[in-house]
Amino acid sequence: MARMTRLRSRRALDRASCLALLLAAAPSTALAEVSLDTPFQDHAVLQREREIRVTGRAEPNEALVLTFGAARVSGQAGADGRFALALAPMPASLEARDLVVEGKSGQASAKDILVGEVWFCSGQSNMEWSVDGANEADRAKSMAAKMPIRSYKAPHVTANKPAAKVDGAWRLASPETVGGFTAVGWWFGVDLARAFDLEVPIGLVDISWGGTRIEPWIPLDAMAKSDFKPVADALAARIAKFGADPAADGKAPGTEPHEPAAIYNAMMAPWIAYPVRGAIWYQGESNSGEPDKYRKLLPLLIRSWREKSGNADMAWGVVQLAAFQPFLEGEPAQGAWALLREAQFRGAREAGNAGMISAIDLGDAGDIHPRRKREVGERLASWARSTVYGEASVAWQGPELAKAQRGAGATVRLSLAFAKGLRATGAEPGGFALCGADRKFVWAKATIDGESIVLEAPGVAEPVEAAYAWQNNPERANIVNAAGLPMVPFRAKVAQAAR
Repeated sequence: MARMTRLRSRRALDRASCLALLLAAAPSTALAEVSLDTPFQDHAVLQREREIRVTGRAEPNEALVLTFGAARVSGQAGADGRFALALAPMPASLEARDLVVEGKSGQASAKDILVGEVWFCSGQSNMEWSVDGANEADRAKSMAAKMPIRSYKAPHVTANKPAAKVDGAWRLASPETVGGFTAVGWWFGVDLARAFDLEVPIGLVDISWGGTRIEPWIPLDAMAKSDFKPVADALAARIAKFGADPAADGKAPGTEPHEPAAIYNAMMAPWIAYPVRGAIWYQGESNSGEPDKYRKLLPLLIRSWREKSGNADMAWGVVQLAAFQPFLEGEPAQGAWALLREAQFRGAREAGNAGMISAIDLGDAGDIHPRRKREVGERLASWARSTVYGEASVAWQGPELAKAQRGAGATVRLSLAFAKGLRATGAEPGGFALCGADRKFVWAKATIDGESIVLEAPGVAEPVEAAYAWQNNPERANIVNAAGLPMVPFRAKVAQAAR
């Protein structure tokens, strides 16, 4: 009898041990504790003057209290355990405060939180390129500790449906950390911080991935409502079929980094509802052979992020691709990168509340990753300061063609916008070409006349088209305005003079 009692006791203990192991291995949602979503971590920057919806997970229907400094907000998790507690809009502040959400199941906190200006920094390798890999890294490190700049960096991950979380952490700028910051984002942030007299913290949310196309950055449902619906529908069908087959093995469809929405789902979706002022975007090299497609995809990307974020006013700064590849003397007007740059220019304009800055003069013929990132960041900051923050006196646009018109004889007059102080940085103006009805472009002689330029080309008696910097690497292009900003490349028909 005693032996039987011992056996029963042992079995009870075994069952208890198994139960404990099962509970330990069970998903965290089974024993939910309060947790905060990805953006709300130590050292985060919250967007000033916007309602901040602090989100996360708790037990279903759990009563919660959010505190941030003197602010206190009560709320409740939903039936699924998700919560969103709203902090009222706040002014910028360098005062470090803790953000705490507490309920019966526990509490979650993020320490050392500031309120300032927050920007997404996205694109491929030229956005991801680090301070350490760019020019003036030592200068960046010497000023880092003085700058109220913080950066979050997302890892490279993919998913075929929107994720709730992604790893990564906020970092304070310091001589030890700034070398890993996005170089374009860093100099963008430095210029903004200085414009605000170092009294407004700057948050850089670096979600970038070298070598990526534009399609994986766009939500699949947005593509399904566009000209790219067949592509989106085909991928959605593959994903559904794979998920419905319990015997399926191998890679899950929609998770390759080149596939539509793959990067958006894993890296951007967990951040998209986080209030930001805008986004800066440097991408296009991997789509350089598809200008017509890119011209549609860029505004689609911009609009889709605005829609998903609930921020219809999200500002967008686009970097036009820098010069790259060998200069070809015998081809005054090429296609390829010139056409992609045109797609960037037109696509940004079509999206509205977006600006394009040119990096045509900052390239490197032998390196797709030019090292002059400070100038790129500062030009983006000038765009933001002028158009987003209302500094009307800040110039950010280079000369743009307004009209090409036949002049006297075989000349063509280019009327330009944003051309105050028009000049050439070399001995004489260069980078221009004209063609006649045969469409064979030849180099043209250019003469600056106030805020216009007059062209004439040998052998072109009846010019029908004009071009400027219309090459992969327009080495001769050297026109700038008084602000030193480069003229935007163009290829345009010549309006014939009235007879």
